[in-house]
Amino acid sequence: MTETDVLAQWRLGFILGAVVVLAVAVLLITILMVARKIASLAATALSVAAEIESATQPIWSLGDANRITEGIARTVQSVDQRVHTIADRLG
Repeated sequence: MTETDVLAQWRLGFILGAVVVLAVAVLLITILMVARKIASLAATALSVAAEIESATQPIWSLGDANRITEGIARTVQSVDQRVHTIADRLG
């Protein structure tokens, strides 16, 4: 192998090394850009989640109102049964 051949192989090695380094750099930059985009979207999702939570809070209050209404209905039914019992005895 001549000195020119050795130098050509060194040049080829450096060029291939530079291509690999550039490819890795491009991949890392792409990963960083995607990670920033994901972080941005996550922040947006969290703010929307807070809005959804506040918007759906009345729905949870409806559940509480339903439980109270069911309790009142049971009390009214109990009173109704007692009134019928008293009316039957009186009547």
